[in-house]
Amino acid sequence: MGRELTAAVIGASGIGKHHAKWFQRLGCEMGAFAGTSPESVARTAEKLQEMFGFQGTGYPSAEEMFSAGTFDMVSVCSPEPLHYDHFMRALDHGAHVICEKPLVYDPEVSDATMLSRAEEMVEAAEDAERVAAVNTQYVAAVDAFNSMMAERGVDTGSPETFFMQMESRGGAEGTDREQIFIDLGPHPLSVLMGFCGPGHMDESTVSCVVEQKRVDAEFDYVMDGGATCRAHIVCCNRPEGDLIRRFGINDVLVDYEGRNDDQGVYRAYLMHDGEEVCAQDFVEASLEQFVNAVRGEARRPLATAADGLQNLRMQLALLAAAESR
Repeated sequence: MGRELTAAVIGASGIGKHHAKWFQRLGCEMGAFAGTSPESVARTAEKLQEMFGFQGTGYPSAEEMFSAGTFDMVSVCSPEPLHYDHFMRALDHGAHVICEKPLVYDPEVSDATMLSRAEEMVEAAEDAERVAAVNTQYVAAVDAFNSMMAERGVDTGSPETFFMQMESRGGAEGTDREQIFIDLGPHPLSVLMGFCGPGHMDESTVSCVVEQKRVDAEFDYVMDGGATCRAHIVCCNRPEGDLIRRFGINDVLVDYEGRNDDQGVYRAYLMHDGEEVCAQDFVEASLEQFVNAVRGEARRPLATAADGLQNLRMQLALLAAAESR
């Protein structure tokens, strides 16, 4: 049996704490995390200790963390404008990298600059022969959907239409309208790619309306083989009431949610026609596939950095074409 892989997380107070938890539960040594101040490090370390008995070291900056040691794997869960720098630093220190979505986003620079940075990240990982992933974990929902339909004898056929509505509590009143799509948009785009495979958006077919708390986009996704899928994506900020989270192809739709099972383990649940199935938590699935790819036990992560680049291209194209209301 090979040695235990070491992992570190940059930004472990939000989604990063779940990256840290799953690294530990997947048999890796969760060695370190980077925060932004001694105070934030102390709070995060206490939380990680409560979650899974963290025994590693917290650092007040990524620079200090990398100066103190090296790691087999690094999760980049820092604010979006820092993704590029932290991703490249991790590669420079020899690590395999999984980056939170979107792969790159910085409203202070042009779309062309963001895409150039994302391309550089993909190329740098390829040159370094490192596994590079983006955590668009809802790609795991595609297998769960297909398994659920197969078990029920439902033949959905090849994807000709795709729909996904994703809502979250979001921020306070006045949440930036573009930020809703930056936060949520990568997920339905990644699920579309999961159903259809490699391809591109036909930008001449785009319709995108951006409202204060809602983004509604439609376009044709052209698969590499030439087939076309008409995609409809809705992302919303819903401060109150039940959240709608729904997706599917060819008018076969499922609702989904995350909650603890009877043993207290967080799971994904898919609902269709009054029936419910339990699936692996999507974040767990994403981290597990990444770790297995690093170990050489999987061909690729759930969503590669190259997938993240294509996702970003579509996301920026939709926003560029958007009509604001």
